[in-house]
Amino acid sequence: MKCFLCLFFLLCCAGVAFSQKDRAAIPPFKIRLTNGDGFTYEQVDKNKPLMLIYFSPSCEHCKAFTEALLKQKTKWANKQIVMISYVHIREVQAFDRMYHLSEHPDIKIGSEGQTFIVQQYYQIQQFPFVVLFNKQGRLTKMIRGPLTPEAMMRLL
Repeated sequence: MKCFLCLFFLLCCAGVAFSQKDRAAIPPFKIRLTNGDGFTYEQVDKNKPLMLIYFSPSCEHCKAFTEALLKQKTKWANKQIVMISYVHIREVQAFDRMYHLSEHPDIKIGSEGQTFIVQQYYQIQQFPFVVLFNKQGRLTKMIRGPLTPEAMMRLL
Protein backbone atom coordinates (compact mmCIF):
# COMPACT_ATOMS: atom_id res chain seq x y z
CA MET A 1 0.00 0.00 0.00
CA LYS A 2 2.85 2.38 0.84
CA CYS A 3 4.44 1.66 -2.54
CA PHE A 4 1.16 2.47 -4.25
CA LEU A 5 0.86 5.78 -2.36
CA CYS A 6 4.47 6.68 -3.13
CA LEU A 7 3.98 5.89 -6.81
CA PHE A 8 0.77 7.92 -6.87
CA PHE A 9 2.54 10.87 -5.21
CA LEU A 10 5.44 10.72 -7.68
CA LEU A 11 3.09 10.61 -10.65
CA CYS A 12 1.17 13.61 -9.31
CA CYS A 13 4.39 15.57 -8.81
CA ALA A 14 5.57 14.66 -12.30
CA GLY A 15 2.23 15.81 -13.70
CA VAL A 16 2.50 19.15 -11.91
CA ALA A 17 6.08 19.65 -13.11
CA PHE A 18 5.06 18.75 -16.65
CA SER A 19 2.13 21.15 -16.55
CA GLN A 20 4.29 24.02 -15.30
CA LYS A 21 6.92 23.32 -17.95
CA ASP A 22 4.22 23.43 -20.64
CA ARG A 23 3.11 26.84 -19.40
CA ALA A 24 6.49 28.25 -20.42
CA ALA A 25 5.32 28.15 -24.06
CA ILE A 26 2.79 30.38 -25.79
CA PRO A 27 -0.68 29.03 -24.95
CA PRO A 28 -2.59 27.48 -27.87
CA PHE A 29 -5.05 30.36 -28.16
CA LYS A 30 -7.58 31.03 -30.90
CA ILE A 31 -9.22 34.43 -30.82
CA ARG A 32 -11.64 36.43 -32.90
CA LEU A 33 -10.17 39.85 -33.59
CA THR A 34 -12.28 43.00 -33.39
CA ASN A 35 -12.37 43.17 -37.20
CA GLY A 36 -13.90 39.67 -37.34
CA ASP A 37 -10.78 37.82 -38.47
CA GLY A 38 -9.42 34.82 -36.61
CA PHE A 39 -5.94 34.82 -35.07
CA THR A 40 -4.09 31.96 -33.39
CA TYR A 41 -0.85 31.38 -31.52
CA GLU A 42 0.54 29.89 -34.73
CA GLN A 43 0.28 33.30 -36.43
CA VAL A 44 2.45 35.10 -33.88
CA ASP A 45 5.42 36.80 -35.56
CA LYS A 46 8.46 34.61 -34.84
CA ASN A 47 10.83 37.57 -35.32
CA LYS A 48 9.53 39.62 -32.39
CA PRO A 49 9.05 39.06 -28.68
CA LEU A 50 5.41 38.73 -27.61
CA MET A 51 3.51 40.52 -24.88
CA LEU A 52 0.30 38.62 -24.13
CA ILE A 53 -2.24 40.60 -22.10
CA TYR A 54 -5.35 38.95 -20.68
CA PHE A 55 -7.92 41.56 -19.73
CA SER A 56 -11.54 42.43 -19.18
CA PRO A 57 -13.00 45.54 -20.85
CA SER A 58 -14.93 46.43 -17.70
CA CYS A 59 -11.87 46.14 -15.43
CA GLU A 60 -10.71 49.54 -14.14
CA HIS A 61 -7.15 48.20 -13.68
CA CYS A 62 -7.16 47.03 -17.31
CA LYS A 63 -8.28 50.44 -18.51
CA ALA A 64 -5.57 52.19 -16.48
CA PHE A 65 -2.94 49.70 -17.66
CA THR A 66 -3.98 50.20 -21.30
CA GLU A 67 -3.70 53.97 -20.92
CA ALA A 68 -0.24 53.60 -19.34
CA LEU A 69 0.80 51.17 -22.08
CA LEU A 70 -0.23 53.55 -24.85
CA LYS A 71 1.67 56.43 -23.21
CA GLN A 72 4.89 54.40 -23.16
CA LYS A 73 5.21 53.11 -26.71
CA THR A 74 8.99 52.85 -26.34
CA LYS A 75 8.45 49.99 -23.83
CA TRP A 76 6.79 47.86 -26.50
CA ALA A 77 8.12 49.30 -29.74
CA ASN A 78 10.07 46.11 -30.53
CA LYS A 79 7.34 43.71 -29.37
CA GLN A 80 4.06 42.41 -30.67
CA ILE A 81 1.09 42.62 -28.35
CA VAL A 82 -1.86 40.23 -28.25
CA MET A 83 -4.71 41.34 -25.99
CA ILE A 84 -7.18 38.58 -25.17
CA SER A 85 -10.46 38.69 -23.28
CA TYR A 86 -13.13 36.12 -22.57
CA VAL A 87 -16.08 38.51 -22.96
CA HIS A 88 -18.29 38.85 -26.03
CA ILE A 89 -16.56 40.37 -29.03
CA ARG A 90 -18.90 43.42 -28.96
CA GLU A 91 -17.48 44.45 -25.57
CA VAL A 92 -13.92 43.95 -26.84
CA GLN A 93 -14.75 46.02 -29.93
CA ALA A 94 -16.01 48.87 -27.71
CA PHE A 95 -12.78 48.69 -25.68
CA ASP A 96 -10.76 48.73 -28.91
CA ARG A 97 -12.66 51.80 -30.19
CA MET A 98 -12.12 53.59 -26.88
CA TYR A 99 -8.31 53.16 -27.02
CA HIS A 100 -7.80 52.77 -30.81
CA LEU A 101 -5.72 49.65 -30.17
CA SER A 102 -6.16 47.89 -33.50
CA GLU A 103 -4.85 51.01 -35.24
CA HIS A 104 -1.39 49.99 -34.01
CA PRO A 105 0.08 47.39 -36.40
CA ASP A 106 1.80 45.50 -33.56
CA ILE A 107 -1.38 45.06 -31.48
CA LYS A 108 -3.93 42.30 -32.00
CA ILE A 109 -7.03 42.47 -29.79
CA GLY A 110 -9.83 39.94 -29.59
CA SER A 111 -11.90 37.48 -27.62
CA GLU A 112 -11.33 33.82 -26.96
CA GLY A 113 -15.03 33.60 -26.09
CA GLN A 114 -16.15 30.97 -23.67
CA THR A 115 -13.29 28.58 -24.46
CA PHE A 116 -11.24 30.01 -21.54
CA ILE A 117 -8.09 28.40 -22.99
CA VAL A 118 -5.71 31.16 -21.91
CA GLN A 119 -7.52 31.79 -18.64
CA GLN A 120 -7.25 28.11 -17.67
CA TYR A 121 -3.74 27.75 -19.07
CA TYR A 122 -2.45 30.26 -16.49
CA GLN A 123 -5.20 29.94 -13.86
CA ILE A 124 -5.85 33.68 -14.23
CA GLN A 125 -7.86 35.20 -11.43
CA GLN A 126 -6.92 38.89 -11.64
CA PHE A 127 -6.78 41.32 -14.51
CA PRO A 128 -4.77 42.52 -16.29
CA PHE A 129 -2.49 39.51 -16.56
CA VAL A 130 0.66 40.00 -18.62
CA VAL A 131 3.06 37.38 -19.97
CA LEU A 132 6.21 38.14 -21.96
CA PHE A 133 7.77 35.68 -24.41
CA ASN A 134 11.07 35.87 -26.27
CA LYS A 135 11.46 35.37 -30.04
CA GLN A 136 11.69 31.62 -29.51
CA GLY A 137 8.25 31.62 -27.88
CA ARG A 138 9.57 30.86 -24.39
CA LEU A 139 8.17 32.63 -21.34
CA THR A 140 10.51 35.27 -19.91
CA LYS A 141 8.26 37.07 -17.43
CA MET A 142 4.81 36.71 -15.89
CA ILE A 143 3.16 39.68 -14.21
CA ARG A 144 0.14 38.98 -12.05
CA GLY A 145 -1.24 40.45 -8.93
CA PRO A 146 -2.63 43.74 -7.75
CA LEU A 147 -0.04 46.13 -9.17
CA THR A 148 -0.48 49.71 -10.27
CA PRO A 149 -0.24 50.31 -14.04
CA GLU A 150 3.02 52.16 -13.44
CA ALA A 151 4.48 49.22 -11.50
CA MET A 152 3.44 46.83 -14.27
CA MET A 153 5.05 49.09 -16.87
CA ARG A 154 8.30 49.16 -14.88
CA LEU A 155 8.38 45.35 -15.00
CA LEU A 156 8.08 45.22 -18.78
